Amino acid sequence: MSGRLAQFSPPAKDVPVDWRPQWNLAPGQRVLILRKLAGKVECTSVLWNLTPTWLRQLDRAAFSAQAEYLHEKPMFGQALAQRRCIIPVDGFFSWHAQGTRKQPWYLRRHQGGLTLAGLWERYSLEDGSFWDSCALITAPAKGLPARLSPRMPVMLNSAEQAIWLASATAVSSLQPLLLNAASLITMMHPVSPTMSSPTTLGAQCCAPSGRAVTLDPALD
Repeated sequence: MSGRLAQFSPPAKDVPVDWRPQWNLAPGQRVLILRKLAGKVECTSVLWNLTPTWLRQLDRAAFSAQAEYLHEKPMFGQALAQRRCIIPVDGFFSWHAQGTRKQPWYLRRHQGGLTLAGLWERYSLEDGSFWDSCALITAPAKGLPARLSPRMPVMLNSAEQAIWLASATAVSSLQPLLLNAASLITMMHPVSPTMSSPTTLGAQCCAPSGRAVTLDPALD
């Protein structure tokens, strides 16, 4: 499962003015999401750690949610019904256990980025101020990601994105959509273990440190 993202390509024309490219984005930092409000899709920066207004122990904020249990968890149920979003990324990282150590890998498509399924929430304070936050959704891994980890972020194609964001989509159809979504990863390669620290920044975080594993780019 991925606890790090690469988001260095602007996903929309109107990105927030304070946005900066990130090659090693960790939970607790700000991430760009796309969400539909008042019938229009907007690009905004939110905290990557889901914090509903009712949450009192903020250290229990979740950066990910398992697709199989979204309907059962109070943390995610209302957001699933009313506040769905997508998280556009260039790629994500996964760690593969090798004995007592874990080797980080960077996973992506040959061309273009990825769109991950997510949920967002708003944490309101008594003075009227608020902040927005999100969590990405994971599912059992398929394809190349399954070689590294039992779970992966849910990746949506363009048709699935439209269904996911549409307010008219029945809640009962969302879990099958998430669990049936295919892996869109066609390339992955090991990277330097130094990127395991969120303080390691820059494009070198995504640079290959070994041989890449690929699928046929014609499938991309």
